[in-house]
Formats: sequence, structure tokens, C-alpha cells
Amino acid sequence: MGMSAVHCHANGRPYRAFVFAPGQLVKKWKREIEQTIPDCYVQIISRSSDLVPVASYGKPQIAECYVIGRDTAKLGPGWKPAIVKRKVKFKTAKAGDEGPEQVESAGEFLYCPHCGAQIVETSSKDAVGVAVSMEALSKKKYSCEKCNEPLWQYIRKPDRFEPAKFIHKQVRKLDYLIVDELHENKGADTAQANAVGSLIAASRRVIAMTGTLIGGYAEHLRPLLFRLSPGTLVAEGFTWNEPMPFNDKYGRIETVITERESGSENSQSRGSSTSKARYCRPGIMPTLFGSHLIGNAAFLGLQEMNAALPTLREYVVPIEMDPELSVCYAEVKERLCETLKQMLVRHDRRLLGTMLNTLMAYPDHPFGWGDVGYKDRGSLVTVVKPANLDPSVIRPKEQWFLDLVYHEATLGRQVWGYVQLNGERDVEQRLATLLRKRDFNVKVLKASIPLAQREEWIDKNCQEVDVVLSHPRLVETGLDLFSKSYLGHNFCTLAFYETGYVLPTMRQASRRAWRLMQPKECKVYYAYYQKTMQERAMELMGKKLLAAEALEGKFSSEGLVAMAGDDGIEMAMAKSLSENMDEASDRSWQQALDDGKKRPAKSRHKARHELVVIE
Repeated sequence: MGMSAVHCHANGRPYRAFVFAPGQLVKKWKREIEQTIPDCYVQIISRSSDLVPVASYGKPQIAECYVIGRDTAKLGPGWKPAIVKRKVKFKTAKAGDEGPEQVESAGEFLYCPHCGAQIVETSSKDAVGVAVSMEALSKKKYSCEKCNEPLWQYIRKPDRFEPAKFIHKQVRKLDYLIVDELHENKGADTAQANAVGSLIAASRRVIAMTGTLIGGYAEHLRPLLFRLSPGTLVAEGFTWNEPMPFNDKYGRIETVITERESGSENSQSRGSSTSKARYCRPGIMPTLFGSHLIGNAAFLGLQEMNAALPTLREYVVPIEMDPELSVCYAEVKERLCETLKQMLVRHDRRLLGTMLNTLMAYPDHPFGWGDVGYKDRGSLVTVVKPANLDPSVIRPKEQWFLDLVYHEATLGRQVWGYVQLNGERDVEQRLATLLRKRDFNVKVLKASIPLAQREEWIDKNCQEVDVVLSHPRLVETGLDLFSKSYLGHNFCTLAFYETGYVLPTMRQASRRAWRLMQPKECKVYYAYYQKTMQERAMELMGKKLLAAEALEGKFSSEGLVAMAGDDGIEMAMAKSLSENMDEASDRSWQQALDDGKKRPAKSRHKARHELVVIE
């Protein structure tokens, strides 16, 4: 659609277009442009030297398209600190027997090679400045505060120049630029986002495409709007270097006021000091749509592009824990929650991340656990040691997944399973082992397979398999999980064994099969254990899904309420532990999934291992 829009807009005139896409989609872009645009010259840009001839070209004589991967575009040469080291002798005071004594010492200090000033970093609290260490200079590009000269220099290894900057400086004035998967370039100061900014600055017209524009924060849109369409922002008085006014108006801000009393009860006078901190939190005002999006954005669904799409059915699958797992989980939860409540009173959040990760992971991997706690001065403070259950026992969610694969295999359907845990708690490998013991043909897509080769890996390895397991991030953008040939693979059933709580990843991964030219009915399953942190995560994801769809043009009352946001997903899930929540967690999901064309259904799977599928 992107290249067709460009070609139609050119209306027969020669043009030069660039495509900025994820690395795993570069070959796919080239292939589909050649199939779609007649007599179009297409070249993949692999390094900056490929751009040298392009810079010397005059006006295009035919349709030209150059495809560059986002990692290729952003990678420039290496760099290192550029400073002068000097050994300096100085005197310090030391307590002696007869009072302070002057002691001579020596140390190595860092200086600017241009003006000779000592390299320091000043702040509002310390106007004199604090000496900057060599370690800090190696991680961040500093400039001298006195003469503003850079305190870093390029090195020849690797010997390359950043392609995006080369295009901006040398190629310039591209007729068209297509930015694929725009949401992955939302950062204000990341190398990838800056590369996109350079390409946009070099282009006359830009088409930016994504299936998941909204990630929950207003700040996700601000840098994109400034780079693509800054007119409405400037008209309202917003500036690039001050993000808070935009978030004040269109986002949700949390203000934390801390008051500290000074003095004592016996003091004649007492005082207090107050500090205020402001943080961006999830939440987007719907007025952002009308003020900054409606004039330059088009929201299209697959149903609006092809009326012959197959049915898409989505199932939210609550699963009941077996008694042994339920008791052990309750004990871990109680110990962690009691300790966390006491720590939060002191504004101590060191246990928060550990608690959430433990309660999300333990039901799916209730063995191989050691002490769980938080670090204090380099030592682990143990809060609980989860019970290590028998790994030979097949737990209810595992049985559900085995039954699902068996059921789909009997219908001649392939399953792609999404698993979040594949490191220390390797749920992915455990599922693969259980499936192979039951004679299923299983493949596992690993992150070690390069981005550009994943499409080829799927084509080559997945023709006859029953199920493939992977992290959802490995296939979340652009890949089709079915072959255009009827004799190839077709993973028309997608199962989130673990959903996580990153909304753009979940939304993208859930649509890898329901694509144009898909001949089979598609099914997507979202499984979670009831009465666990997984259920809370699902509920929050459902609300954020409604909010995201509302800003994309699918408005609903619950979606607008959800747009008010939460205290951040971690704190919201932590708070929900102590609240009595009577509503079913899949209520929000079913409202979001039911758009009148695809009919969701609910599948409940109890510990007695029955698979119930509602068609």
C-alpha cells in the first residue's frame, strides 16, 4: 500500500523513493515492490558506500526505490573520549596530634584538549562542578562546559559513516520516504529515532506506517509529531526541548510532593522543606486525536481493504491452578506482598520489580527457584524462597497447550506459540520437550537467528511442523506466518502461552496470521492462570487495548475511561493485589475484540484437562 500510494501520487513522473524498514523486512520490501510496481529499480542499501553513486545521480529518469534497514541506517563509526590526562600534586588537610596537618597527595585529572579546562559537570546544586570520570566519558558524548568543544572523537573501527546522515547531507531532497513500523521510532533521542529524523529532513513527502501507533503514553506521540508534522505543535506553543507542557495538556502527569521536617521537639524553632517531582504516566487525552492526528492520519483496518478476509476468532482462556500450585503461589504472594506494603510506606520500591516478575513467572515455572528478595548494600535480603515443585507433573496450563496443539493438528492446522520466558526460567524449552515426548514436530525460533534471515528460516524449517515456539518480539513486525503457496506453511492458530504486558508487541504479534491473502480461518488464544498476577496483567492490557483503539477511531465509553490511565503498569498491578475486583478480567478484552465482524468467544479450561472450544 505504501509503494502503491507513492506510485499513484507520482502519476507517471519518475521519482526516487527510500524505504526505512526493520531488518527482517528488507528483502520482503524489495520482493513486493518488484511484484507491485512495474519497471521499478529496487536496491537494498547495506552500507554507506552503496549511497555514494546515488549522491551523484541527477534527476531520476525512472521509478527508483532504495530499501534500507533501520539498524543499517543508524550505525555510524565508533568513538572514544578525546581528553588530556594530567597528574597533579595537591595538598589536603589531615587531623594530626597537634591539629590539622597539610599532606601532599597526587592524582590524575582530565582536561579539555582545546582550552585546557578541567572536565567537570555542574548542576543547580553544585555550581563549582563535579569531576567527570573516564568511565562516564566512555558511555556518553560530553562537550566542554567552558569552550563547548566535543570531548570525543570518531575512530576508524568499524570503518563506516552513518547512512542516514549521509543521505541527509549528500543525497538530500528525496521525492518520497516510507517509514515502516513507525511506533518503533518514538524515542526523542535514540540512535534509531534520530536516523529517522535525518531521513525525514531529507525528504519532500513522507508516508509513515504502523499498526500500533499508541503505546499508552502521550509522550510516545510528541517526538513523532515534531519530526513529521510540527505545524500544529508549534502553533500551540510547544517546543522540542520542553516535553512537559505537551504531556500536561494531552497526557497524564503524576506530581509527588515530599515534605521533610527539620529540627527536633526540643528545638525552639522547627522548619520544613518541600520538594516536588513530576512524572509522565500512562494516559492520553482524546483531544489529542482532534488537535494533531485527524488532519494527517488515516486509520484503516484489514476489513476495509479486503472484504474476502477469513474469520478471525479470539479466545480469552482463564485456567484454574491445581491445588498444589495454588497453595504454593498463595504463600509466595502473601510473603512478598506483606513485605512490599511495609517498604512502600517508606517509599522503598526495591522489591516491586522482583515481586511482579516472580508472581508472573512462578505459576508457569514452579521449580528451580532460590531465595527471592532485594539488594541492600550489595547483599540479598531474602523475603521468600518459593517451593520447588515436581517438574515431572504437567500443570493445567501446560495440559491446555498440549490439548490445543493436538486438537489443531487433527484439523490439519499449525500452531505458533508465544512464550515470554526463555532465559533462566526456560518455559519455552520445557514446552518444546513436553510436545516432543508426545511425538509432535516442534521448532523453536531463537533470537540468535538474524533479523534478515527469519523469513527464510520460517520458509525452510516450518513446512511440516505441528508447532513453533518463539518470543512474540521475534515476529511482531511484518512477518507473515503463512506461505502464499497453498503447499507451504500456515500458522493460522496463534496461542499466547504468556502474554506479558507490552501492548504494541501483543497487538502486532496477534495479527501475524490474519493478513491479506490468508485462505484459512484464524484463531488467537490468550491464556492465563486465574487469581494470579497474570490475570491482573490481562485486565490492564485489555483496558489499554480499548484506549489504543479509541484513539485510532474506535471509540467506546470504557475505552475513554481507560484513557485516564493507571499509575504505571507495575504500580497498578501491585495495587490490584489488595483490591477486591469482582469483574471478570476478560470483560474488557471481549468488548475490544467485538467490532461486529469478528466474533470473540470465551474458552474456560479447568484443572480436569478438558479442551472446550466455542465456535
